[in-house]
Amino acid sequence: MSLPIEYTRINLLALEKTKRQRQHKAQFLVIRHGEINIRLGKSLITLDQSQSIWLPHDCLHSIESTTASQIDVLLFSARVTASLSTTLCQYTTPPLFPVLIDELITIDKTTIPAQHLFQVCLDQLHKLTSRH
Repeated sequence: MSLPIEYTRINLLALEKTKRQRQHKAQFLVIRHGEINIRLGKSLITLDQSQSIWLPHDCLHSIESTTASQIDVLLFSARVTASLSTTLCQYTTPPLFPVLIDELITIDKTTIPAQHLFQVCLDQLHKLTSRH
C-alpha cells in the first residue's frame, strides 16, 4: 500500500520569498543549507541548516530566505498524521532525517523500498513530535 507521503526539495535564492500559503498537508521542513525565516501571521521564526520545523495541516505561512537555501520538505496527508502534533514545533534536525531524504532522492518514489523509507520517516516524526 502506498503511503500518502510526498517529498520535494525547495531551492531559494538569497532574499527570495514564497507566496503566503495554506497547505492542506502537514509538512516537515528540514533546512539543508542556508538560513530562512518562516512567517506565520506577524510572527517570524528563524531557522538555519541544523534545524527543522513541523507545520501542521492548514498552517498559513510563507518562507523567506536570508541566504541561498535548500529545504527538504516531507508532506503528510491527514490519513497518516492523526497521532502527530497539531501545533507548530521547531527542532534540531535529528541526524537520521537527512540520510533518509538523501536515499529518497536516489530512488523511484513509487517503489516498495521508497514506501519503506517514507514509513521510517513517519516513525521518526512520531518519535520526534511525541516529545512536545
